Amino acid sequence: MKPSVSILKETRDADKRVILLPGSVRQFVASGFDVYVEKDAGLGLDIPDSGYVDAGAKVVSTEEAWTVSPFILKYKYPSPVERSYLCRPLHIAAHFYPGENYDLTQLLKENSVTAYSYEYFRADDGSFPLMTPDSEISGKLAVMFGARQLLSSQGGRGILLASLPGVPSPKVVVIGHGNVGAAAARTAAALGNDVTVFGHRAESLRRFQATVSPSVKCQLISEEALAREIPDADLVIGAVLISTYDTPALITEDLVRRMKKGSVIVDVTCGYGSGFMPTADRMTRLGAPPYEVHGVWHYKDPVMPTQVHRTSATAASNNHVPYLINLGRSIFDNSFKDPVSERAKFTDRGEIVHPDVLSDFALIEELAAKTNGLEAHHG
Repeated sequence: MKPSVSILKETRDADKRVILLPGSVRQFVASGFDVYVEKDAGLGLDIPDSGYVDAGAKVVSTEEAWTVSPFILKYKYPSPVERSYLCRPLHIAAHFYPGENYDLTQLLKENSVTAYSYEYFRADDGSFPLMTPDSEISGKLAVMFGARQLLSSQGGRGILLASLPGVPSPKVVVIGHGNVGAAAARTAAALGNDVTVFGHRAESLRRFQATVSPSVKCQLISEEALAREIPDADLVIGAVLISTYDTPALITEDLVRRMKKGSVIVDVTCGYGSGFMPTADRMTRLGAPPYEVHGVWHYKDPVMPTQVHRTSATAASNNHVPYLINLGRSIFDNSFKDPVSERAKFTDRGEIVHPDVLSDFALIEELAAKTNGLEAHHG
């Protein structure tokens, strides 16, 4: 079978992005793939269908896009209106976040779908290359959103998130120093803020310290250190890699109570369960305003990069294409092995195979069993 790939239009959260732009489609075509693109997939980016045709793709209807190839690419996981198409063995790659999409993952199981999630693509050096563009964008936006919310007109403390002669520098605390945290720290430091970055491991924190301005302070996470830094912060940015049902609280409710009125928390991690920041318990997606807890503004948007959709789509397309071509080659050529995409596989012909997803689902099912047991007891 000649290798092929189908690129779908996004239908979730008014997302205007598309996973591959025409330039990346040309690379797929040059690699020997037949490329199909859903009609109007690039409309939100002002890319006409003819742009994809000129790149060597064939533009098809929604129905055809889901059925013409066994290899499907999307930006985000299928929306409810698309789930009826998950009725046959497919290979599909997207941002799935399977731990927070239990029902969708169950549907993948029932229909023998093989699914890959971009956040699980892991290189040999331990990095997650397909998370880099949106993570860097989110880190920079976290500082920008925080700066806006600190304005008096937004109910903030009325401070400029930048240095001025004769004025104390605002204090920014960043929890985590991966792609998100690093981008946030560098952006905040470039504006002249007093920046402190927290991390769990001394060795990785030391490596990070060597890549930033000497003015950026790096500390190991501890209750004592957090209690010393958080209450004085004007902006706290949560950028840990994973926050789930059993993640210990780092920014506790007591710490939030001790923060200055009108200060801001931006949770970029946007995990599930109470996680590392229990007061950030609501999403602010699709432009919803921040909410106040103990006088502190909370912002938690899981789709921040959609607010700069042109930047996000361009960065992702250019970054992702070599990894997605290798994924396609591994699907159509059994002799070609690609460990990076193999690590991203979380269902294999319907069987859950990724250890993180297995762990999350075991915990979800355990919590559900306990809840049902309590209801039966009280019933």
